[in-house]
Amino acid sequence: MPFTAVVVDDEPLARDELKYLLSAHPECLVVGEAEDAQEALKLVAGLQPDVVFLDIQMRGMSGCEAARQMLSFPHPPLVVFATAYNEYAVRAFELGALDYILKPFESDRLARTIERIENLKKHAGEWAEAVERVACLLEAKKHRLKKLPVEKNGEIKLLDYQDIIFGRAKDGSVQIFTASDTCTYPGSMTQLEARLNSEGFLRVHKSFLVNLNRVQGVLPWFKGTYWLVMDDPGRTQIPVSKSQVKELKSILGLECSQEACRQMAGNIRARGL
Repeated sequence: MPFTAVVVDDEPLARDELKYLLSAHPECLVVGEAEDAQEALKLVAGLQPDVVFLDIQMRGMSGCEAARQMLSFPHPPLVVFATAYNEYAVRAFELGALDYILKPFESDRLARTIERIENLKKHAGEWAEAVERVACLLEAKKHRLKKLPVEKNGEIKLLDYQDIIFGRAKDGSVQIFTASDTCTYPGSMTQLEARLNSEGFLRVHKSFLVNLNRVQGVLPWFKGTYWLVMDDPGRTQIPVSKSQVKELKSILGLECSQEACRQMAGNIRARGL
């Protein structure tokens, strides 16, 4: 069964050329075309094609912005960018999941794209992963303020990332702790991790995401595990899961000294374990 495709380009000749080249591949069925991003979004929402061949530079909304919106649909398509940029400018798109074709289109290059799509189609899990990687790449290109929206008493506040000391998942919600306040993050812990992971935060436990710059101390613990002492008024102690110990030690350059290890027994007794 062929995969379905929509062709989007604001140049009629470019659309016709690409449709003609695609017609030589029975594994691809073109089910629609659009001349701008707004028309494309409506078309893709209605037809739910497997793939969208999408021009990057169009009048009005760009192809990249259209792709971001398409990838938020319930049934997001795989996006193949069509561009007049040279190969060096689009090298970032050559990631295995996200593909591109250069203008003027070449039949051999298009054939490799079709083959790649066909290979993904044979494995539903890989297809879904490909779509997700495209979404992540495009999301990363958006300019974002380094502030986190949180809620308290019906008000939405924006916290600077570095004011956050740690986040905690509890009772189906995510609490955000600063030096002076506790608020609620409206998303999941996984979403919070994805947003802050590149900002010096580490998910040290399934229920805790910590700002590594606000770690005040480290307590060696039982069987090679650790607790982190955070830089908040209560000096909150946060457990580190065994699966994260190696990464944490690598990031902090941490070695357990003999003196620290001797203190471990005292720590255990102090906690009544």
